[in-house]
Amino acid sequence: MPRKELKEPRQVEQWLATWGQILHAQNKTGELILIGSAALLWHAHQNNITTGLSENSMDADPITNDECVAELGYAAGIGSEFEAINGWHINLMPQQTLSEFHPEWKSHQSTKQYGTLKVRVPCVVHLLLPKIKRGEPRDMRHYQWVRNVGLLDGVSPETLSLLDEAISRQSVSEKSE
Repeated sequence: MPRKELKEPRQVEQWLATWGQILHAQNKTGELILIGSAALLWHAHQNNITTGLSENSMDADPITNDECVAELGYAAGIGSEFEAINGWHINLMPQQTLSEFHPEWKSHQSTKQYGTLKVRVPCVVHLLLPKIKRGEPRDMRHYQWVRNVGLLDGVSPETLSLLDEAISRQSVSEKSE
């Protein structure tokens, strides 16, 4: 049974820094797009937020087209040494997962370089939209965590309206079931 010990923002930062060092040592470059709860933790770390997730996660969900990054991901899957050490694993996601995101996510992403690893992360609102659409209790707790730690502070009213619309649709959907 996979463990669920991904909770702290620093865990994501440490993982990405390590992969960047590994790729640099191998004289390789790579790129990944980070989504899911690990991406929310990444944003928290970038904003000096140390508060852990309200509900731990069991994995980080990167998307990549680079073979060298995919190899690192495969080596860090369920049952791997990476999971034994860290208490969570890597779950490589297909490119088509990005179709769940708002069409303008690329124009609202953040980018950070870790050695020779380039990491792209959709903005917090665009990360939350698929979670709210799914409406799973864990996803809604992550949304509440984001609000509580202030990751939505300073977001424009227009952008916040995307979340409000998604929450309204989810509420209507729940009532009709």
